[in-house]
Amino acid sequence: MQKRYEPKKLPPITKWKAERETLNADLQQLNSQYFALKNEVGTVEKIRRNITDIMQEQTRTRQRTKENDMEL
Repeated sequence: MQKRYEPKKLPPITKWKAERETLNADLQQLNSQYFALKNEVGTVEKIRRNITDIMQEQTRTRQRTKENDMEL
């Protein structure tokens, strides 16, 4: 195979390997940041849903109280 290709015309494989390694390291770092943010967003969404449920329950309780006061 070396007879067909001139070594000077071959791409710089060592540079590509080094670039691939740095890009893979960057990818792993970005993935860890992504999953950390994803977990944080999930936690914030749970808190938001709980607050919304509490607010709706308080509104229902107030409406029931008003209805009971009007019946008396």
